[in-house]
Amino acid sequence: MRKSKLMTLAAVTLATALLAACGSGSGTARESTNSAQSDGSSSDKKVMMSVACLTGGNNEAYAKLIEKEIEEFNANNPYNVELLQEAYSNEQYKTKITTLMASNAQPDIFFTFEAGFLQPFVEGGKVYPIGDVIESDTEWAAKYQDKSVFGPVTYDGKIYAVPNTRQIVVMTYNKKLFEEAGAEIPQTYDEFLAVCEALKNSGRTAFVVPCQEAWYAGQLLQQLANGVGGSALYDETGTGSLEWTDPRYVEAGEQLAELAEKGYLPEGFLGMTPNEGFEKFNNGEAGMMMNLTSAITMFNHADNPIYNDIDFFVMPAKNESAKGVNVGSTGQMYAVSSKAENTEAASAFVKQLTENRFQQELVNLGQVLVTNEPVNKDQVDPMALRMQKVFPDVTTYTPWFDRVFATGEGTEFNNIAVAILAGGGPEEQFKNLQQFKIDNADR
Repeated sequence: MRKSKLMTLAAVTLATALLAACGSGSGTARESTNSAQSDGSSSDKKVMMSVACLTGGNNEAYAKLIEKEIEEFNANNPYNVELLQEAYSNEQYKTKITTLMASNAQPDIFFTFEAGFLQPFVEGGKVYPIGDVIESDTEWAAKYQDKSVFGPVTYDGKIYAVPNTRQIVVMTYNKKLFEEAGAEIPQTYDEFLAVCEALKNSGRTAFVVPCQEAWYAGQLLQQLANGVGGSALYDETGTGSLEWTDPRYVEAGEQLAELAEKGYLPEGFLGMTPNEGFEKFNNGEAGMMMNLTSAITMFNHADNPIYNDIDFFVMPAKNESAKGVNVGSTGQMYAVSSKAENTEAASAFVKQLTENRFQQELVNLGQVLVTNEPVNKDQVDPMALRMQKVFPDVTTYTPWFDRVFATGEGTEFNNIAVAILAGGGPEEQFKNLQQFKIDNADR
C-alpha cells in the first residue's frame, strides 16, 4: 500500500509554516587543511567524519561556505574530530545519497531536502533526531522564533534536519531586453505569453530552461500546475487520492508544451547545462530564466555586464484563484547520520551553521533566513534586495515534487516534463507517470 504523504506534502502557507513557519559536479571530496596527528598514539588520532553537500552551478558558492565552516570547526572543536567535505552535483546527489543510505555508508553530516526525500531515510533509522539536541539547547532553540519552519523535516513528532534559508522559484528577467521589446512585468498568464512573443519578435530568446538537469523542467511544470489548480491540487496530490492524469495536470502540461512549440525556448535547450543557461542569460541573449532565489549567486557577480538590468518577478498564475501559490520551501538543510562517529560533534557543526558567521554569509549571498540571528543587512548586494521584494507576492509554498516523492515519482515527474518539452503529448506523459505510480506503489 502506498503511504500517504499528507503530513509532509501539504502545501505550506506563510501563515502556518514557512514565513510564520538544484549544477554540475563530480562528487569530489574537499579535504580540510588540518591533518590528523600521526605520532602513532591512538589517543592523539583525530576521528575523521564526512560532510556531504551540493556543488556546481549556483551551489558552488554554498559549497565554498561549507568548506570555510569545516576549516573553522577543525581548528577549534573540542571533540578531537576532523571533518572532510564531499561535494556532489544536485542531480548526482539525489541518487548518490540514496545508494549510500541503502548500503549503510551515509555521510556523518549531510545536506538534505525535506518531506518525502528525507522521510525514507528517517523511517529506515538512518537519521539522528537532531531536534532532541535543539530542544535541550536553549540558545539554539531561541534562534527559531517560529518552530514551524521545522514542519517539513518533522516525522512522528521529531525533528531530523535543520533548515537555514527560505527559497522560492522566481522569474529572473532582463529589464533592458523587456524595454527593447516593449514588454512589461506580466500580471496574468496571458500577459506572460505576450511577453514571450514580444521577446521572440525582437530577435531574442524569450525564456531559458536548461533541461540537461531535468528538475529545471520539472519545477516549471509544477509551477504551471500551481497556476492552474492552486494549493488544492498540490494537497490532493499529497493524499495519494489524486491521479496524475487529472485534467489540471494535463492542462499544465499543455501550457508547458506550448512554450516549446511556439519557439520561446533556446536552441538546444534539451541538452543545455545549467551553467550554459546562466551564461546565455548573462550574455544578454535571453529575456527570462526561471530559477531558485538561491541561484542569485550566478547573476550578482561584479563583472556581470547586465548586473543593473536584472530584476525578478513571480510567474503569474493562469487562474486568479491560484495567485500566490508558488514552488518553494526551506533550504540549506543539514542532517546527522544515526551512524555518525560522534553525533555530539556532528550536531555541534550543524549548530555552527546557524551562528552569526555562516548566517551573515548567507545573507550576503542574498538569502532569506529562517533564523532570527542578527545580521548586518548593509552588506547585502543591491540585486539581492531587489530579489527579496518578490517574497511577499507568495502566500503558499509548494515544495518540489522531487523532494516530496524523492527518487520515485518526483524524479519521474521531472522526466516527463522534459519529455513534454521534447514533443511528447502531455496526456500520454501523465498516463505514463500514473502507471509509474501504480507499478511502484509498494516500493
